Amino acid sequence: MNKGNIIRWIAVSLMLCCIALTVSSPAIAEEKTYQLGIDQLIPGNPTIPSGWTDAENYSDPTITVTTEHMVVKKLPCSIVRIKIADPSQIRTAMSHDDYSKTGYVKALALSKHVNAVAAVNGDFFKYYDFGYLVRQGVLYRDAPNGKRDVLFIDDQGDFYAVRNAKSEDIQDFLTSTFPKDRTVINTFTLGPVLVENGEVQEITTREFQHCYKMQRVAIVQLGHLEYAIVECDGKADASYGMTMTDFAAFIKELFPDCLLAYNLDGGGSTNVIVGEKRIHKNPNTRQISDILYFASAYTEE
Repeated sequence: MNKGNIIRWIAVSLMLCCIALTVSSPAIAEEKTYQLGIDQLIPGNPTIPSGWTDAENYSDPTITVTTEHMVVKKLPCSIVRIKIADPSQIRTAMSHDDYSKTGYVKALALSKHVNAVAAVNGDFFKYYDFGYLVRQGVLYRDAPNGKRDVLFIDDQGDFYAVRNAKSEDIQDFLTSTFPKDRTVINTFTLGPVLVENGEVQEITTREFQHCYKMQRVAIVQLGHLEYAIVECDGKADASYGMTMTDFAAFIKELFPDCLLAYNLDGGGSTNVIVGEKRIHKNPNTRQISDILYFASAYTEE
């Protein structure tokens, strides 16, 4: 074999080795992605038994949920931290899987129905006929009354808010502020916004400019695909709990750099669920119309 043939043989051999390594090497192989369908009738994937370290903490390749409890000024509080792999894992569900069916259900039953790893009650939208309502990408109602802050969650899992929103405010937000390459997946019409970009917000929503104490619950975006559910115990007769201002300050202390914290329907509607367990105390709990939940997208092979 002459020198030229030897060189060509070595070059071909090296090329074949590189191809073989590219195909077989786990480090170079394409990373598996996980995603859930957008339709509200599509539930999360069931959790895997080995993912539960106990009844309140779970982890698999697509989601991590950790729970902690604390007492603040003799007031029991619960914090659930959630990290997901894909935006499709932050979802909503409504009672009876139908916007037109007004009946309410127990939050724990609704959470189990969609295989939620962690869930929190929403804005009780079936109780009233106003608000800007998008659930799992479908616009059901466009009737904001200008008295409440509207939370928007987009297809990348990011939060935005429009304060004291009227129809024209929302349309202006969607055309001038909301990113052109994104889609609104879910909205809530309750509020108010408690903390934004690490700063406690002035409560301008007249309906919530009150100082009585009660059970509170909020959803918080901490970072990209990182969230928290924050709850403080209380009583329906306004004798026990936190004021809205105190609750905002509490969240700011917990998460000094949080992107946005939004108040959800507290009082008797308060429901914080991890797995198959309500993790807080609420002697006056009532049935609800909707939940915001976090689901696993993992399937064991």
